[in-house]
Amino acid sequence: MGPLGALTGTALGSLVGLLGGPVGVALGAAAGLGAGAAVDLHNARISSDFVADVSKTLQPKKVAIVAEVEEDWITPVDTRMETIGGTVFRRALSDVEDTVDDEDIAAIKADLAQMKAEHAQARADRQAKIQAKIDQLNSKLQSQLQKAKDQRQAAERDAQLKLDVLKAKAKAAAAKAGT
Repeated sequence: MGPLGALTGTALGSLVGLLGGPVGVALGAAAGLGAGAAVDLHNARISSDFVADVSKTLQPKKVAIVAEVEEDWITPVDTRMETIGGTVFRRALSDVEDTVDDEDIAAIKADLAQMKAEHAQARADRQAKIQAKIDQLNSKLQSQLQKAKDQRQAAERDAQLKLDVLKAKAKAAAAKAGT
């Protein structure tokens, strides 16, 4: 997908900034870039703890590369990165997805609690509309919980398949070494 959020944010910020002249363009572009980059990080499923870990290690005038890589063996990547003085930070994709799902669920629950509190204090003519929103949020929450459960089960199946493949490779290597 690329950094679409950052590019779009910069472009839109610049356009809005045209109203304020050259300084407005610069400020608008910077604000748009920041907002767009935040959207890109969220879409890339990069959690704040990962960013914090990298920020502690990343030195001035150095760069970070974020990649989603499927690997059966970590040694080749680690060895190459160590050779060039790099550091590898890994997060299992399932952990990142779980974090994002948990954040989404927490946000829905917070919205639901706010709606329930408002419902309790609303006039009778507003309660029906608020109840409809509560029902909608409950439905969204159940859907999100089911999605998270399905993703966890799929990740467990994938992990088991990878484990089976690695065991088969190890068994084949052991058999080949024994002959």
